[in-house]
Amino acid sequence: MIVHLKLYGVFRSAAGTDAVDLDLSGPPTVRVAIDELVSRPNFAEVKRLIFGEASDPRPNALILLAGREIGALGGLDTKLNSDDELSLLPIAHGG
Repeated sequence: MIVHLKLYGVFRSAAGTDAVDLDLSGPPTVRVAIDELVSRPNFAEVKRLIFGEASDPRPNALILLAGREIGALGGLDTKLNSDDELSLLPIAHGG
């Protein structure tokens, strides 16, 4: 099953691309898609930016499924369908 993932800001810069197609197996969820993305060897910097020291990407990334924030849909366990579009936008921290 193919899911389209769009990267913005520093995620795009670190990945060297603005979009990735992910071929997911098993029960496809947002969590599975993000794990598949950051497991790729050339995405180590993206993994560091998304996760930092945490095991949850949400403090560092706004995650959208078809333009809707995943918190309103079921969080990281939101089920995905073939040809869904996920977007990862960096969250700015600071003061």
